[in-house]
Parts: sequence; C-alpha cells; structure tokens
Amino acid sequence: MTNARSPWAGNIRHGVFFLAVAAVFGLQGFAVHDGGQWSLSPALFPLILSGGLALLSFALIGQAVLRIRAGDEGPSRNGGAPVSAVRASLAFLLCLLYAQALPRAGFLPASAVFLALFCLLVGERRPGAVAALSLVSPAVIYLLFRHGLNVLLP
Repeated sequence: MTNARSPWAGNIRHGVFFLAVAAVFGLQGFAVHDGGQWSLSPALFPLILSGGLALLSFALIGQAVLRIRAGDEGPSRNGGAPVSAVRASLAFLLCLLYAQALPRAGFLPASAVFLALFCLLVGERRPGAVAALSLVSPAVIYLLFRHGLNVLLP
C-alpha cells in the first residue's frame, strides 16, 4: 500500500499561503491608515485587495477539502480548456476595445458588454450565467464606488 498524497492537498497548502499573504497586506493596510476617512484612503485599497485574496484563498481551501472528502482524486472533472494563443490574443484585443469604449459608452454599458463577450470567449454558454455576471457585476461595482467610496465612474 502506498501513501500517495491527494492532488488537492496542494490547493490547501497554496490556499493557506495566500491567506497568510492576505493577512500581511491587510495588516499593512491598517498600519498605514492615518485615522481619517476610509474613502480613497491609501490604506483602503490594500484592504480591498487582501479581502479579495482571502476570499479566494478560502474558496481554494474549501474546494480542496470537499474534493478530498468526496474521494475525487482526479485533477479535474472536465480536463479544463486547452490553452490557445488565439483565445489569449482575442482576450487582449477585447480588453483594448473595452478601454476604448469605456469613456464613450460609460462604465455600466461598456462593462456589461465586455463581461458578456468575455464570458462567451472563455466558454460560458449558459445565458442566465452570462446575463447575471455581465449585469450584476458592473452594477455592484458602480454602487460600491459611487456610494461607498464617493468616486464617480465614467
């Protein structure tokens, strides 16, 4: 009998590492805060980024724990999409077009179209998922910046 490690154990190790990185950046953000308002404070953005990194770290750890408990020792259920230079180039081109459209069309419409096209580019075909991501994400970001941080978006 061999003592083979689960391929998902690496995800737990990586998740814990990135969680520690998030904690360091979060503490650094609190350390540089001058005690004034948080909106547009230089300390706010490290906290936002470290919070996002911590959330993704917990997701990575949770995914690995669930896969190990279920006995799913395979690398992936669908094998993943192959890497394509054409798709990577299209993604880059899409980002350039988004940067051009943003000042002309405004944040909400340009972001909704960009996210819908990007979802289709990476292989998402469920209309509900594409619509939800492309409409809800820009709206949440707009509300966060406009009302939470008092920053006007184009």
